[in-house]
Parts: sequence; structure tokens; C-alpha cells
Amino acid sequence: MITLTIQLPEPVAAEFFAAAEELNRRFTGASPKIEAKSLMAFALARHECADLCAQFDLALRLVQGPDEPPFNPVLSETFGREHRPVPTQPAQSKEAA
Repeated sequence: MITLTIQLPEPVAAEFFAAAEELNRRFTGASPKIEAKSLMAFALARHECADLCAQFDLALRLVQGPDEPPFNPVLSETFGREHRPVPTQPAQSKEAA
């Protein structure tokens, strides 16, 4: 087991605390009570290497564009993700705005 100390933006932490409160309202007999930090650990524990790399690869490509190499060589095509350019977003018409 690894223990991490991380800083979360307050709005993100607030969502976990709100979720814990909601779950405790739904499951009144839960013992011990559900805590926000337990929900955070559960959310982190459900990922595998390929999933994490795919998420960050997509996020970084959206930021820097599909033709740029990844920021980190670990985030490469070797994780089973074939090269597909990120589709461009359709232009919004002035009528839709």
C-alpha cells in the first residue's frame, strides 16, 4: 500500500465531500460512515496503466494538437493506442449562439 498526500482544488474536494454526504443519506446504516477520502481512494484505485496513459495522452493532444509529439515519451503509441488524429471541433454558427 502506498500513502499519498495530494492537494486538490477546493471545488474538486467539495464534490467528493458532497458525494460522501449524499451516500451517507442514502445508506443510513453504513458503518463506518462513508468519507470523502475513501471515495477519492476508490476513484484512484480503479485505473490501470493503459487507461491512465490514454486519458493523459488525449488531454495533452487536445492541449497541444494531434501533430505534436507527446510531452512525455511514456505517453506513446506503445500502450496499445493506434495513431488516430484528434477530430477537430465543428465551427459554431452565429445562429446557434
